[in-house]
Amino acid sequence: MPKTPAPAFPLSRRALLAGAASVVGAGRAFAAPGKRSQADVAYQDRPHGAARCEICALFLPPDQCRSVVGSVSRQGWCKIYVGPDRS
Repeated sequence: MPKTPAPAFPLSRRALLAGAASVVGAGRAFAAPGKRSQADVAYQDRPHGAARCEICALFLPPDQCRSVVGSVSRQGWCKIYVGPDRS
């Protein structure tokens, strides 16, 4: 059986885990400050009665929210909904 060449640099488990941790931490740094996850605000992709994202004061067409991370549906709703009469 042929010998495999040694790696150009030794990679320890500690170095691998430190690198993975820095990548995960970097992902959090790029999240918009002040925005909450869809799970935190109980986001759903259907309206709550007449209340829906497209008439919320926080909605940014075509599919963004000032306070929630990620795309949202115009017909969606969450617990931080701000209706047109409450803005």
